[in-house]
Amino acid sequence: MKSNSMLLNPDGKLLAAVKQSLRLARKTKPIWAKRLARDQEIETIEGSIQAKAGHYLCRGVVGEFWAQTESKLREKYLQSDKVDAGGWHRFDPKPDAPPVEASEIDEPFQVESHFGRLNGQAGDYLVRSMTDRSDVWIVAKAIFEASYVMEPYNEAQPRLKADEKECDKREDQQ
Repeated sequence: MKSNSMLLNPDGKLLAAVKQSLRLARKTKPIWAKRLARDQEIETIEGSIQAKAGHYLCRGVVGEFWAQTESKLREKYLQSDKVDAGGWHRFDPKPDAPPVEASEIDEPFQVESHFGRLNGQAGDYLVRSMTDRSDVWIVAKAIFEASYVMEPYNEAQPRLKADEKECDKREDQQ
């Protein structure tokens, strides 16, 4: 670990200050993806990760790469009929997909993801799935701002529904 980076999810749980700063966000831009035929190491902006055969290699709005399981990809995106010359399929965000939680982090940081340890720069976003609270990742600031929209914060309406609060309570007890 870099001496100037803070691990935001020791023991698999987000630090309390980070958890409190999370806001809902939605992906708005399409991605391109293709299924991996074999296990391979992928170089991402946040570090090197190990992807398994059957996972999808995804390419985002600025040509950044990451790996994603088929179930996560299909939970969030609809495959279109568009395929480019390289065999990449276009996937559009599902309008009814669950939002994610996100927070801009103002110092260098790290997270343990399902694919390994990822490194973020000051200003990058920590993102967490609403359907699997252990699924966290990093999105570079420019990429986040080009492909996500933060949902407006409304004091009159609780951010978390009762079942999500229960999920957080169970996470805290583990």
